[in-house]
Amino acid sequence: MRIKDIAAEAGVSPATVSRVLNNRPGTMSDETRARVKAVIERTGYQPSNAARSLRRGRTGAIGLILADMCNPYSSAMLEALAADAGNRGLALMTAVSGNDAEQEERACERLIAAGVDGLVVNSCRAGDEAAASLAAAGRLVPIVLLDRAVPGSGLPLVTSDNDRLMREMVEEIHRRGCAICHLLDERGRTSAIRRERARSFERELAARGMTGGTVALASPAADAARQLEELVRGAVSPIGLIAVNGLVLLRLVEALGETDLSAPGTLRIATFDEYAWNRALFGGITTAVQDTAGLAAAALDALLDGRGTDGPARTAVAPGRVIVRASTRGN
Repeated sequence: MRIKDIAAEAGVSPATVSRVLNNRPGTMSDETRARVKAVIERTGYQPSNAARSLRRGRTGAIGLILADMCNPYSSAMLEALAADAGNRGLALMTAVSGNDAEQEERACERLIAAGVDGLVVNSCRAGDEAAASLAAAGRLVPIVLLDRAVPGSGLPLVTSDNDRLMREMVEEIHRRGCAICHLLDERGRTSAIRRERARSFERELAARGMTGGTVALASPAADAARQLEELVRGAVSPIGLIAVNGLVLLRLVEALGETDLSAPGTLRIATFDEYAWNRALFGGITTAVQDTAGLAAAALDALLDGRGTDGPARTAVAPGRVIVRASTRGN
C-alpha cells in the first residue's frame, strides 16, 4: 500500500494524503481529513518513520534516480554526483527507473523509506498525477529534478543551457555550407529534455532559412542505414546531422557503417555529450559538452540548502560549451 493507493481510495490527491500524514492540513476541510484518516486506519498504512525524521536531522545519504543507464549521459552524471557527494562526506544511493514511471515512483518511495536526506531525480514522468506525486514526496524530503522538468510539481530543476548549445551547433553546421540539417532523435518523446532540444533545433533552422527537421532514427542498424540514405538522396551536399544525445550518436555510427556515406564528406555531424570516442570518430566529432560537474554541484547545493522543498521552484542552468572538430569542419 502506497500514498498513491490511499489517495485513490479516499478520492483525493497524493499531496492531500501527504499533508494529512505530516499533520499539515492547511485549508483542507475536516471532512476530507477525516476521510483520508479513515482509509489510512482501515488499510493499516504505515508511513516511513525514517522519512518522517528527515526534517529533524540528516542521515548523510542522498538518493539518485536515473531514467536510463543505456544513455552514456547517465553514467557521466552518476560519476560526477558520486565524486561530489563523496567530497562532501555524503553517501549516494542509486536507483534506475528504466524510463518507467511506475518504477520511478516506487524508487522514490524506497529511497525515502531508506532514510535519504534528499533526492536527485532524472524523471521520466509527466502530467498532473506525476506532478502531484513528486510534490507530495517533496514534502517529505528535498527533491531536485535533474535535466528533465516536471511541470506543475513546483520542484527546482538543474539543467544545461540547451537552447544556447543547440544554437551554436546549428550555426556551426550552417557556417560549413549546409542548407539542410536534421536532428536525429529516439522514438517516443518520453524525455522532456529531448523535446526541448527538438523545439530549439526547429527554431534555429527557421531563423537561418534552413530545411530539414527532427527525425526518429530507426532501429536496427540496417533500417537506420536505409533511412539515412533516403534523407540525403537528391540533396545538395553537405547535409548536417545532429544527434540529440550520446545514445543516438552510437546508433548513427553503427548505421553509417552499413552505407557508403562519409563524414565529414557527404555529412557534417555534431552531437550532445562528450565521450572518449567523440575525439576519435570521423577525425573528431563536434560536440555540445554538458558540464556534468557543474550540474552535480548545483543539484547537491540545492538539496543541502533545502531549496528542493520550500519556496518557489528555481532553475539552475549549467552553461556547457561546444567543441568544434573535424566532423563539421570538413578536414
